[in-house]
Amino acid sequence: MIIAIVSVIISFFLDGLLSNYFNFSLINPSIFKTIYTIVALVVVLPYFNNDRKYLYILFVTAILFDIVYTNTFILNIILFFIIYLLNKFLDFFMPHNLLNSNIRSILSLIVYYILSFSILNIVKYNEYSLSLLLNIITHSIIMTIIYTTILYFITKYLYEKFNIKQIR
Repeated sequence: MIIAIVSVIISFFLDGLLSNYFNFSLINPSIFKTIYTIVALVVVLPYFNNDRKYLYILFVTAILFDIVYTNTFILNIILFFIIYLLNKFLDFFMPHNLLNSNIRSILSLIVYYILSFSILNIVKYNEYSLSLLLNIITHSIIMTIIYTTILYFITKYLYEKFNIKQIR
């Protein structure tokens, strides 16, 4: 479980670190921008046999993400939980391998962006255009694939090295 928690913590700090050092904005997204925390949560999910432990990590991470990065009360908790449900559903159809981890990460980010933009537009938090949403999604795909691949191989190596099949 330590490997999963460390992966999520590093990814959580990468979200803030890269946002500060690269000139990202909603209007001018970079190809280095993705939501590293969501990618980490997607990559470590197959290693959990105990959903309760994973959900605890997910909710704590979502609360911290809300407080530190987005300042949208409870929105990320709901979105992260929806992404969890999506990935649990995909577990039935997609075995755990590199290609499927990349597909899950991309789908998770697309769902996150679409739902967050929709909810923020519905509650009139801010007006966002569809072209801006598509621009952000297309710019985040490259880094999502790169980070998912790196994290997949690192976690797989560590879990095999310590002979951990699943977290109970």
